[in-house]
Amino acid sequence: MATIRIVKGRIYYHFRFKGVKCTEKAGLKATKENIKKAQKFVKLIDAEIANGIFEYEKHFPHGAKIEIFAPQREDQPFNRYFADWMAGKVLKETTRRNWESAFWKHLYPFFKDRLLSMITRADICLFQRTLVDKGLEPSTINDKPMKVLRMMLHQAYVDEIIPKNPALAVRRLPQGMTDVDPFTFEERENIITGFQRLAPLYVNYVICGFWTGWRPNEACALKWPRVDFLQGKILIREGRVLGQTGIPKSAGSLRDMDMLAPVREALIAQKANSWLLGGFVFLDGKQQPVNQELFRMKVWEPVLKRLGIRYRPPYQMRHTFATLAISAGENINWVARMLGHKSPVVTLEKYNRFVPNLTRQDGKALLQAAEMAKRSGLPESFLEEYQ
Repeated sequence: MATIRIVKGRIYYHFRFKGVKCTEKAGLKATKENIKKAQKFVKLIDAEIANGIFEYEKHFPHGAKIEIFAPQREDQPFNRYFADWMAGKVLKETTRRNWESAFWKHLYPFFKDRLLSMITRADICLFQRTLVDKGLEPSTINDKPMKVLRMMLHQAYVDEIIPKNPALAVRRLPQGMTDVDPFTFEERENIITGFQRLAPLYVNYVICGFWTGWRPNEACALKWPRVDFLQGKILIREGRVLGQTGIPKSAGSLRDMDMLAPVREALIAQKANSWLLGGFVFLDGKQQPVNQELFRMKVWEPVLKRLGIRYRPPYQMRHTFATLAISAGENINWVARMLGHKSPVVTLEKYNRFVPNLTRQDGKALLQAAEMAKRSGLPESFLEEYQ
């Protein structure tokens, strides 16, 4: 007969099923109302056991005896299940490549053809530590191999191949904040001048990167129909990664950006390179859309080296726009909209040390600061910020 027990103010169910004693947590405090609920539930347990219709895994999917009572499908090797799991997924091509890369580079060398039911929490913790020992960043481990492993084991649990998901009890590795390492005002101007001299094909791409705050993948996907000179807007609707153009994952990334004066001038100049082709705005020497990784390795890095400027990746153009705009006193809501952040709170958390005051919202302060710098040298506020 099923009964309830109260231990340290919590309710437990106690019953016998198929000759096995079971004590399961109710997840309830021992209040009068909860005790009444529990008493009704144990009556239901008794009735279902008596009629031969009790399903342990239905009532206690994470119960202490789940491995005994849960019906299981045929166990599968880790590598074979991954192939079946991926075959049933509808994914972006870039996502598919990333997951398969994480599997073959990290997951398969460790788990190989081990049966899914034999993978334990201790195995997953050891796998995590192995990746840390290899020097991988916590963010890389969390968001690539561990993400794939967690989703895969969750599906195996849903498919009733394994009674429990051993990854549930494994915590994500703690991650530090990604450092914002922008270029200074002077470095930005030197880089633009350097590209005019050393790599003129890409100078408009660089000017727009510094004056829009868009992500490199958004710039690579930009097409001329999305450039509205009449309204002074740039419509961000797509991103381009690994040669594939697609819709961004975040709805906040879809936005209409203000076209500031330097961007307008750069885009008008860019017409000579790609306007008549009617497709992508920024093209390489082979008239193909700019590949951000090839640009970084073959163009960006060599130019910075020749200019004697400390290397930072092209993505820091986005951070440079944000930090200089905020330091110039632009309204944080305007900056957040330009960056495609879902909330100004995200912008403040990321760039809080660059916020002197919040006074404007139209881009004029940033343009005025640029003009002042050209006429009379760097403003004191910028010098103090980057010392």
